[in-house]
Amino acid sequence: MLRIENTGKSQMKSRNRVRVFREILNHEGISRKQLEKRLGLSAPSVTRVVEELLREGLICEEGTEQTHMGRRPVMLCVKKNAYYSVGMNLSRSRLYYCIRNLGGEPVHSGEIRLLGKTKGDQLLSLMEHAVQDCLETAGIEKKHLLAIGIASRGTVNEGKGSVIYSPDSGEEIHVKEYMGMRYDCEILVENNVIADLKGQYLDLSGTNRNLVYLYISDGVGGSIICNGQVIDGENSMAGKFAHILVESGGRRCACGKRGHLESYVSKPAMEEAYFEASGKRLELPEICRLAGEGEKAAAAVLKDAIDKLAIGINQILLVVNPGTLVLYGDLFESVDGILERLKQKTKELAFTEEIADNCWMVRETKNVRIEDSIARLSVERALEIIV
Repeated sequence: MLRIENTGKSQMKSRNRVRVFREILNHEGISRKQLEKRLGLSAPSVTRVVEELLREGLICEEGTEQTHMGRRPVMLCVKKNAYYSVGMNLSRSRLYYCIRNLGGEPVHSGEIRLLGKTKGDQLLSLMEHAVQDCLETAGIEKKHLLAIGIASRGTVNEGKGSVIYSPDSGEEIHVKEYMGMRYDCEILVENNVIADLKGQYLDLSGTNRNLVYLYISDGVGGSIICNGQVIDGENSMAGKFAHILVESGGRRCACGKRGHLESYVSKPAMEEAYFEASGKRLELPEICRLAGEGEKAAAAVLKDAIDKLAIGINQILLVVNPGTLVLYGDLFESVDGILERLKQKTKELAFTEEIADNCWMVRETKNVRIEDSIARLSVERALEIIV
């Protein structure tokens, strides 16, 4: 196992070992000489680490590199199937999971439907079942599991590895402690929206180092990057956009308070609003289609959602002033011209139109697989790629 020792020379050796492994992992093939130059390590240090990794079967020697003169060096590659990572995405209605090898190639995936209000001990049992399903289906031994990543809705304390999955019960679920007692590997617990943001956008900081991600699906979530750093807040409460007040004394939110953004723009909220207005149970894409055809009840529901969303976005832009606003959800893919409508309404509310003159992007739902993102992030944590 690639572990960081705690102190002294052992710590330095472990860090060098992880750095070398990481560098080989990030390249299709790399020579020992290239490792020395990239990492600033001596030839004996690189040789010692490489020999250890070769003995343990983590890396292999493949092919050669073309040079203009002299002996062609042997290239080092990671053995993709030496270790694996499991990723889980705990949403409001399902537990999605997958297992990937070190090359990021999918090996197995699945999902478990959550029925009713699921308690903490039940969720932990389902997570353990998901890991076992991955290992057994793929025929992988526990000793080859490098990392497990769990991304969850709700409030996550990454340091403790705990989750408050349901705001109603307030139950703190100690995910890292539970999984750590069962699997001898790195355990990473993260908010699902932040995991997706880190997995997809942190490495695109050249686009903009100040970014807000607004996620609207069964619920509403979000995350903030300022100067290239994710902002979690004092109690991991930053980016709780679901609870922005958009109408005083308005609809009741899942948290028990009234007038919050989620109670107007989430998928269930819009479907319920349409049912109340029309007496018909329809899913959001169909409601949006009817609104586009001029059906009065559907059009009214959509207009109210866009108006409330503009109020929420205006507050976000005033506080954060990001260079890029990333929007995710069925709503943004089901309504033609919604970005223009939303941007115009936001400008009407803002004290200056300039506040909304930033880059607005829609993240397509087909590209969102949070379980994949957290699996990759857990490997990076295990290898100390993320500091």
